[in-house]
Amino acid sequence: MKNPNGYGGVTKLPGARRRPYRARVTVGWTEREGRRPLQNFATIGYYATRSEAMMALAQYNRSPYDTDDRRMTFREVYLQWSPDYFLKYPSTQKVMSCAMVFCRSIWDVPLRDLRVTQLQNVITRMDRSRGYQSKVRSLMHMIYRWGMGRNIVDRDWSQFVELTAEAADTPRRVFTPEEIDALWRLWRSGADVPGEAPRFRGLGLLGSVLLLLYTGLRVGELLTLRREDVDMERRCINLRGTKTRAARRRVPLHREIMPVMAALLARAGEQSVLTDRAGDPMTYASYKYGWFDRVTAALGFPHTPHDTRHTFVSALDTAGVRPGALRFIVGHSQRDVTDRYTHKDLPELIREVDKVAYAGV
Repeated sequence: MKNPNGYGGVTKLPGARRRPYRARVTVGWTEREGRRPLQNFATIGYYATRSEAMMALAQYNRSPYDTDDRRMTFREVYLQWSPDYFLKYPSTQKVMSCAMVFCRSIWDVPLRDLRVTQLQNVITRMDRSRGYQSKVRSLMHMIYRWGMGRNIVDRDWSQFVELTAEAADTPRRVFTPEEIDALWRLWRSGADVPGEAPRFRGLGLLGSVLLLLYTGLRVGELLTLRREDVDMERRCINLRGTKTRAARRRVPLHREIMPVMAALLARAGEQSVLTDRAGDPMTYASYKYGWFDRVTAALGFPHTPHDTRHTFVSALDTAGVRPGALRFIVGHSQRDVTDRYTHKDLPELIREVDKVAYAGV
């Protein structure tokens, strides 16, 4: 049966091909003087069987789309997706940019032509940790989700990609009272910080470790903290959240951390609390690998930045802070917290956090 005019058609290409059937539609005509107009085609895709090609053609006619968009490569989709995403989540830009580098082998492949095998090869060939692989898979998933929303692809093949690296069981170590006391003595002395490179001197980053220990902020929350988020008069930080809905919360400031917070604000940039010498917000890599890891190692007690959060949560629990208030303060899931905690009076939260007492401080 002949297709209606303007419907499009399916042709079988010569030779031994894995997907020999081409579905295409008419997208215009080129006028030629003294001759019949030349029909211009746009290919929808190539398929293994005629029935698959006819189904794709029928789908196009039910809901026509820009065929040029359907040929966008993985990299072209990334360049379209990323600006708005990074504007909304600026702290993720460096991580996702690095993840994109690992996808180099599929950059120039049309997104709709990619399949699980090609995506899986990107992950399998990565000589990186499971965490790195997870970031790359997350990037794939977000690109596919964006593409599906714009009718560039019909299916998210990244959901079938498996991580191949062994899961690392990262041990969490709380800061000891002696370690916290050493941080306080060094901060109060104003002496040079061991292990700190010259480019970090004068930025007051030692105070940021104390702030993490007394607030339980995630490092991403610390690095995106802005001056306007800190309310010194009411003793709190108003977080917009960088991870989950529960991460949007009001964090009470412990009485002992107030001088540190004031000192950080005195050195802060026009917007961000933690900045480099150029006044730009610090990146995670610069803070953790360039400063935090080196300083804690030089002090003789190497920790991860997340150990500060683990220490604070343990201190809240030891101090007898109620579980609901604890979860609200640190931004954990609120499933078992009543609605009154979402509107909890700030003075009550301050009384709860002031219960924390690191021995020896």
